[in-house]
Order: sequence, then C-alpha cells, then structure tokens
Amino acid sequence: MISELLDLSDRLEIPTPRPFERLPVNYFIDLDSDGKLLGITPVYGSTNDKSGESKLGKLMDCPVYFPLTVGSKGEIQASGGGGKSVAEAGHGDTKEVFCTDIKTPKGKSPKLQIMEPPASTELEAIDKETDPEEIEGAEDDSEQGEEQDTPKRKAKNYARHTSWIKLLARFYDSAGEDNQAATALRKFVGLKYRLDEDVLKHFNLPNPDDAAIHAKTDDEKRKVKSNATKAKNAQLKQIAGARFTFRINGELLLKCRGFQDWWNKNYTDERDRILGELPKGSDGFSSRDDKGSKCLTPVFPHIPKVPGGGTYCPLCSFDKAATQSFGLGKHTLSMSLTTTERAASALKWLLQDKRSSCQLGKKLVAIFWAVPPAKGEKPCPHDFAALMNEPDALQVLDFFHNLHGHAAVSPDASQFYCAILSSPKSRITVRSWHTQTLGRVTESAEAYFNTVSIPDVFRGGELTASTIGELAAATIPPQSESGPPSTAYSRILQTALFGKLLPHAFLESALTRQSLELANGRTEGDKDKFESRLRARTALIKLYFKTNKDIPMNEQTHENESNRAYLCGRVLAQLDRIHNEAHGKSTVSSPADRYYGSASSTPALVFPRLCKLARIHLAAVRKDPKRGWLAPLLDKDLTGLIAKFNDGAAWPRTLSLEDQGRFAIGFYYQRAPKGSAPTKDDSQTNDDSNKS
Repeated sequence: MISELLDLSDRLEIPTPRPFERLPVNYFIDLDSDGKLLGITPVYGSTNDKSGESKLGKLMDCPVYFPLTVGSKGEIQASGGGGKSVAEAGHGDTKEVFCTDIKTPKGKSPKLQIMEPPASTELEAIDKETDPEEIEGAEDDSEQGEEQDTPKRKAKNYARHTSWIKLLARFYDSAGEDNQAATALRKFVGLKYRLDEDVLKHFNLPNPDDAAIHAKTDDEKRKVKSNATKAKNAQLKQIAGARFTFRINGELLLKCRGFQDWWNKNYTDERDRILGELPKGSDGFSSRDDKGSKCLTPVFPHIPKVPGGGTYCPLCSFDKAATQSFGLGKHTLSMSLTTTERAASALKWLLQDKRSSCQLGKKLVAIFWAVPPAKGEKPCPHDFAALMNEPDALQVLDFFHNLHGHAAVSPDASQFYCAILSSPKSRITVRSWHTQTLGRVTESAEAYFNTVSIPDVFRGGELTASTIGELAAATIPPQSESGPPSTAYSRILQTALFGKLLPHAFLESALTRQSLELANGRTEGDKDKFESRLRARTALIKLYFKTNKDIPMNEQTHENESNRAYLCGRVLAQLDRIHNEAHGKSTVSSPADRYYGSASSTPALVFPRLCKLARIHLAAVRKDPKRGWLAPLLDKDLTGLIAKFNDGAAWPRTLSLEDQGRFAIGFYYQRAPKGSAPTKDDSQTNDDSNKS
C-alpha cells in the first residue's frame, strides 16, 4: 500500500515537504491597520448538491507545523498528540484566537468561558509532559464529546493560546514594522479580544427576545423564542468547531507573500534541525535524492479526517508493539522522512477529495483510486466510488451507462485500489486492502447499484438506491444508538466493489428485523422512515441473492416469478392492500402487521384464514360508494396470484430462511406502485373482459 501511495503522489505531482496544507477556514476576521476588529465574515465553499445552499468553510492553503520535534530527553517524537495540540501560524480556533472556550455538552446549551492564565506550576508541568507517543491511545480532548473542565485541561488550552501568540510575535519580529499585516496582528493581540457580547454581535446570532416581539399569543411567543434559542445554540456549536484567519484592510493574510515566505523559511529551518537528529539509513522506498531520503524517522506525519483520530493520528507508529517482530524492536518498519512525507501527502489528498473517499458510519472511511498502466499518467476518473452513498438511483445508473463511452483509458487496463481505514487509539489501522482492475470493479459496482435500486412506494415508477449506511442499518434495531457494526459497512463495500460474497448472517439479520418491525406496526409520523427501512432490508436481501446465488429478482422478473415463497409474499401484500381499502387506511392492524412472521415461515397455517377475511373485506369495499369500483380489480389480482399455485398444494407448510428472503422481495415488489393508479375505466374494462 505504501508503494501505491508513493506512486499516486508522483502521478499527482504533489510537492513535498509541505509547509502548507489545504485546510478549512470558516470565518475571516476583518481588521484595520491598527488591529481593530471591523467584522467577522463567514466563508462559504462548495454548494450542497441536495439543498443548493453553500456550505460554511472553504479549503485554503494554511501553514501547518512540522510533525517532528525533539523531546525533553533528546529523542525524536511527534509534535502533537497525547492530548497536546500544536498552534499553527495565522489561523486557529476560538481557544487560540479569542482565548475563549465554547463548551458544547451533549443535550445542553453551549457555554462560553474566558480562559484565565493557569498557575506557573501547571504550565511547567505541561512543558515537562510525557512524550505523547508514550501515551497509548491518547487523543485530543476536543474529539471526545463532553469535556472535563480540569485544571490540567485549562492549562493546556491556555498554553495553546500563548503558543499561537508567540507564532504571531515571531512573524512580526521577522517582518518588522514595515509589514502592514504583521503590525496589525501585533496590535490585535494587544487589544485582547474575547468572545464577549461585543465580538459575538459580528456573528449575527439569533436573539430569542427580539424574535418573540411580534408574537401575538403566549404560546406563539414561547414557540418562537424556543426556535430562536435552538438556532442560536446550533450556531454557537458551529463557532466552537470553526477555524479563523485574518483579512487586514481587505488583504487575506494567508495569501500575503511576506507571510508565506516567512512560514516557508520557518518550516524549512525546523526540518533541517530535526534532520540533524535523525539516524541515517535507507528504507528501499525513496526514489528522490534529498536530505530526508537518507534519514529514518520513528514518527509518521499526522493524518486528519480519519474517524476517531485526534490531534496526532499517524498511518503507522514504528515504536509500538503492533509493529515489533523478530527481536528488531521499534526499527522493524522505519522509513525515511521523505517516504513518510510523500505517502502522507497522497493519503491526505485521497481523504480530502469526496470522489476518492467514502465515510462508512462513525468509525470507518474508505479510500479508493485508479491509475492507468503507463507510469506518469494522471489517475483515472473514479467518480462512481463516490456514489456509494448516493440515493439518486437515476444519477448513479446514468453514470454507468455513459462510463465506458467517456473513459479516456480502457477500464480493463487501469488498476483500482481500495483501503478501508479506522483509527482506534489514535493510530490508523488498515482494515482491508484490495487491488483489482478498474474494469472488474466497474462491473461489480454496476451490478450492485442495479440490485439495490428498487421502486419507491411513494413515487410510482421511480427507483431509489439504498445507501451503504441504510443497508448496514437494516440489520439492527432502528433505535440503536451505537449504530451498525463497522464490519457491516466494510462487508457491504467489499461486495459492492469487488463482488465478495455477502455473509449469510446479513440475510438472517434482515429477515429478523423485518418480522419484528412489521409486528411492532408503524405510526403516521414514522411512515417515511418505516418505508425507507423496509426498502433497505429488501435491497439487502436482493443483494444476498444476486451476489451469493446469482439470482436476480427485480421489477422485470416480478410478474413472471413462479417460486412459491415469492408468490406467498405477493399474496400477503395483496391481502394487506385489500384490508387497507376496506378500512379506509385506518390505524387498524393490517395482515402484514399481525401475521408477517408466521406467514413468511409457516404459510399453510395462516393464509387460509387470511383469504377468508379478504372476502369479507372485498364485500366491504364493494358497498363503499366511493371505492366500490376497486373491488373487482382487487379480487382479480388476488385470484390471479392464488391461481399461480398450480401443483395442488397451494400453501407451503414451512419456508426455509432463503425462501423467507424470496417472500420478503415478493412482498415489497407487490406493494410498490406500478405507475399510474387504476381508474374506474380500468374496472369497467376488466368487468367486460370477465363476461366475454
């Protein structure tokens, strides 16, 4: 995998080392030449494809700290980690810039706290703190949800603020008084702005009291005030995680040539200093002859955007037990500094581009890329992998219809790579690594999307593609707070891209959830979510049959399907519809709600009684002056389905687990609308045809 990342870095021509990285900036702090705050401007980036609204935050080239430093004992260690974050020049969060901590405890309103200088002994303790690399699993406090307001944490946050100020002071000392940006920033620091009412007004936060002025009744006033309070809290939480940079007299600091030159030199000097401390050696990967290619590093650079990662999250850590073997200790996997920089640059690029990464639940992320066979050629487009969580089935399927005609290089000649990553204990773990030709992957992905794209019960004739997240969630209770297990996401992705067999446990779990949820019934408010889960379970069951048995079941095969279990599912759906028409779609439990479990496992015990009840319901529909014309159509459909059991024994005594899967698919497709609804004219036509 390291070799392929290095090749990707070369193909993309990513320059290393990298003193600047593409990081999100959420707000510009507008200053005049005297450092006075003029305003705070939100920065918007890409547009949300679904809502059409611009997203807060734009990727910009920001200074980043050098990942290595010399510890108190003279050893090389990571600059950050172990709960210690490192300030970065010219941009920062609310703690660094405004010396204000915004706490966002779960279920409670955010609280703003101005940070006070800690005791000198606490600051000394931080300076002498244990090497972060020695704290197994240590992560940044800010990544762990509700934070403990301990003296140690307060001291660390204040230390971040002072470190950030020291960086600005170094910029000013280097640039001098003639540099307008440096002078303004020095004065800004001296004015000691905090997130008090005077500064918060620049964010245009909702004011609950003002929002309720025009309310006419007390209930309306409470409702409006409550909504405004929620909106204000949501914006404060957003500010708590935001990053800021400066705009001085209209000039953006990050694009100031003097600022960029200063940080380039600062980063290079620090790198040269650390190189003098690193042991000499070669790792066999380095193809570039520079200072770092002959120096081994025990620390891999920090990789952001991996779920669970803190302020320091390396791809691998060379001084941990997981990489020790054969008595070689921490030197088992040592790499040169140049190799780690190149591999990290490619990995960051993959994680940052939405076309080459896909979040899988809360704990996993998948990265994928494709490369042409010739060395030096740019990576091929691989947008289809980014569609793994795209619910628009038409968009996805149209992409595949046009893929081969628009491909610049034959997919069969290109190589496709995929890795699934997680970061337990702040160390990136490669959960799985796959290589295949792009052509084979494309075929698997197209078959996968064709399988999981099924009719939407609310929109006749339209297909909806269940996302990987929805398919994984189809195996667990809807109220589960922990969400689906990570292995569920990983298995489904491997099935989608590489045609791996779907474990039998997925079929069993989906069928169990099907029976339980239908038995629990549904409420009017849960209707959309209920149908979405039902669609996802059906798609997962279809995926099992297509992948493991090569049996396609879809809207094209639906009417001609002769399997008895499949037909039983269709009959139950038709009985359900007859019941609902007779009761005017009331809250009375339908046959599916009451009998799905027994109907799908022991049909012979249930269907005779349900068919008798259907006759009573059809009679009720005929008597209804508004819906009476539907009765002949419903009766004909039911009779036609039962007639398909042509071997004398209409109802199977028991159904195996796989037959229960066929039952579930038949049940769903029979419920899905076939296009336009039947009309009275259709009823008249059917009556005439029955008479002839």
